[in-house]
Amino acid sequence: MIVTKTPLRVSFFGGGSDIPEFYKNNYGMTLSTTIDSYIHLAINSCDSNHIRMTYSEMEYVKDVDDLKHDRVKECLKMLSILNKIEICSFSQIPTKGTGLGSSSTFTVGLVNGLTYLKNKEILDKKSIAELACHIELDLCNQPIGKQDQYAASFGGLNVFHYHNDFVYVEPLKNRVIDINSLKENLMIYNTGITRQASSVLNEQVELLKTNMNVKNTKKIVDITKESVIMLKKNKIDCFGELLDESWNIKKNLASNISNDYIDNMYEEAKKYGAIGGKILGAGGGGYMLLYIPSKDKNNFLNSDFNKKYKRFNFNFETRGTFLNVI
Repeated sequence: MIVTKTPLRVSFFGGGSDIPEFYKNNYGMTLSTTIDSYIHLAINSCDSNHIRMTYSEMEYVKDVDDLKHDRVKECLKMLSILNKIEICSFSQIPTKGTGLGSSSTFTVGLVNGLTYLKNKEILDKKSIAELACHIELDLCNQPIGKQDQYAASFGGLNVFHYHNDFVYVEPLKNRVIDINSLKENLMIYNTGITRQASSVLNEQVELLKTNMNVKNTKKIVDITKESVIMLKKNKIDCFGELLDESWNIKKNLASNISNDYIDNMYEEAKKYGAIGGKILGAGGGGYMLLYIPSKDKNNFLNSDFNKKYKRFNFNFETRGTFLNVI
């Protein structure tokens, strides 16, 4: 049996610039980190001529084409694994609609495990990420970008650069950046709203055909560049202020990225000391990331906001996807 462990991610800046409709003609750039919440996959070869798949649903089929789970179906077909396999997915938290990149985390873990099962060889991080991108973007026709697959595969705090289908990974190291201070000033809260990322991204991708959305996405890339400079200078509070600036632009990329409930929640957080934040992932719901300066943290934790909304506790992680053979 093969067991893979793959982290979820928190995206800070640059979302939308990793979408092919943008970076094929422009320079894209995202900044994100992986966190210590994971999706585990157990993959087992068996003698029976079936495929058994367990996730939020249970599937038991004889033919790979009968699978409903599109990512599993396309990955198995790509690797010519047509039966005699059982796959079970486990997650530490409910992942659907959180904005933590769970779909791509699942695909990365799947690629990592199934390619080892097929070839008895562990792929390098970039190959895993690119195969996961191929499955999701090309085979499953998902209207998404590449940052989530690369984040889950590589692990850690990274800047990802995109242009002409090439992705360059720039790790940000703790010896240069005060990563601990950054982590201590970040908090995540559940909005209580779940949504499908595709419902938000379909409109965003379509609107990238307009000059206004391209212009706004370029502004977001410029802010991403500035955020990396601030991190390298250890101007951590400036990082928080840039989150606010970027979020106010991102809300214009599609009509359903934010709503009155999210806007009111964000303004309430700012009233108690937050200086920046954003909805994680595509938008429309899920988890809200907030930056609270250290001087205001105790007041924020004692505020009505912290009592009203459920906090999600997390730490950064650096390993990315990996597997064990049992």
